[in-house]
Amino acid sequence: MPMRQLLVFMLLPLTLAACGGGGDDSSGSTSSSTTTTAVTAPSITTQPASVTVTTGSAASFSVVASGSSLSFQWYKAGTAISGATSASYAVSAAASSDAGDYYVVVTNSAGSVTSSTVTLTVTTSGSGTTTCASGTYTENVICAVDAFKATLTASQLATVQYSESSYTTAQLNVYKTQWSNLPNAVSRAGLALSSLTTSAQTAAFYAVADAALDDNGYEDFNGVLAADDYLGTMQSGYGSSGYRIAIIGTPSTTGLWTLQLGGHHLAFNIAFNNSAAYPTPHHIGIEPKASFTVNGATYQVLADKAAAMLAIFYGQSDSLSPTTSGSSALTAAYLTGQTFSDILIGAVEYNTGSYTTVAAKYPTSNRGTLVSSLTTAQQALVTAAITEFVSDYDSTIAADLISAYTSASAYANTYVAWGGPSGAAYPNIDTNTTYMRIDGPRVWIEISCQSGVVISNTTHYHMMFRDKVYDYYNELSTN
Repeated sequence: MPMRQLLVFMLLPLTLAACGGGGDDSSGSTSSSTTTTAVTAPSITTQPASVTVTTGSAASFSVVASGSSLSFQWYKAGTAISGATSASYAVSAAASSDAGDYYVVVTNSAGSVTSSTVTLTVTTSGSGTTTCASGTYTENVICAVDAFKATLTASQLATVQYSESSYTTAQLNVYKTQWSNLPNAVSRAGLALSSLTTSAQTAAFYAVADAALDDNGYEDFNGVLAADDYLGTMQSGYGSSGYRIAIIGTPSTTGLWTLQLGGHHLAFNIAFNNSAAYPTPHHIGIEPKASFTVNGATYQVLADKAAAMLAIFYGQSDSLSPTTSGSSALTAAYLTGQTFSDILIGAVEYNTGSYTTVAAKYPTSNRGTLVSSLTTAQQALVTAAITEFVSDYDSTIAADLISAYTSASAYANTYVAWGGPSGAAYPNIDTNTTYMRIDGPRVWIEISCQSGVVISNTTHYHMMFRDKVYDYYNELSTN
């Protein structure tokens, strides 16, 4: 799991220069001695080195610099990496998307210096030398799944693979709904990370997640697992070792099957049908929502998704209310008389194989404010929030979904709404029961801010992304 090297840097003694001297002058006055401090400009004494790792392995760069009051900023392909402001930068589980050129800029008040550019090379491992990056999205996922399965023992394979030859359709549908927001002690389908016994198996597990998710989704995936490790330092029952992978049906480019990655605060359910993929329901959450450090690495997970949803309602020049004082538009989107202790449509279908309970929960009235009634700039904020969730997945899938969810005809029947404590003037993510959602003909996105379970005196997030038409590829019973 995530590892990050400790900060390594040197502080040289400040140079003190004496100015003036003591003695008698013609007026008989005595001059006083004063001292000034000269800041030493930064210089790099040890450059970072290029690194080659296999998919799922940790990778890190570090620099040793001298100078006073140093600050650091790492860059990938010329773009600053958010939060990478230490003398070292680490990737906890390298993906192909992490490969590229990196450098660091070291700065203080006297100037800055840029390190040499180094390269992170990520090679894919699975059953030996398999590389899963040259086909279509579905082909690449199947390749990664097959490579993972090839590393497993017979008993492990029987735990991860649910095939049509061993289970009825009804049984397979039950396994597809066996996900939850609750800690990992709750029964889930598939094989747990704790059951993997070799580094090759672990690397292949992460390679499947890497193949199935886009950069944003894979970052969320690793961050949620790290958060559970963080909670595990405070309370038993938490930890990334409980997260699971299940393959429901037989992976094929011409058939119907499901890849499921899940655990506490995480459920990726991706249904594949021929060359198409349908990535909902997708539940994700985080505790804590603030920055945290575990195993030497620092994370702040889901902040972008929360910020994008919040921007619809307040805080931006084009929000329903630019300030926390509220506005008539923000008031109109408030769900009067409704309270939300959690997301409205979480794992309500857990372990049933049926969609009935989900379909019954979608609201048909008092849904908030129509997106089509908003300004063009406000509609753009809604589109940006939808994009934050959909872009966890392959770009082709994401583009198709964004087009479907944000068309003029879709926005004519899409609502934005929020809830919170009685008398709230705006959504406050630091207040228990604060709630925000996007509710369209197909898209359903919601965020609930609720009191911490392990970490008290703060809120944490539960988030839900569903497609009302294509959850589970619309294959579950609704009666």
